[in-house]
Amino acid sequence: MLGPVPSLELSGIDWVIVGGESGPDRRPLDLAWVRDVRDRCVGLRAAPFFKQVGGLTELSGGGM
Repeated sequence: MLGPVPSLELSGIDWVIVGGESGPDRRPLDLAWVRDVRDRCVGLRAAPFFKQVGGLTELSGGGM
């Protein structure tokens, strides 16, 4: 995710995958953006899948 998506229409969606970028040029991920999508998924009975926060190593959730 590169930013919040408050107007993203999720009606009729079964599965939503979100996550941050990885690698040396990754951009920051604000977990509030992820939580907003998750909360909307729960309300619509869609399955949210959070892939990674992002980073430079496997331990940070974003191996190269």
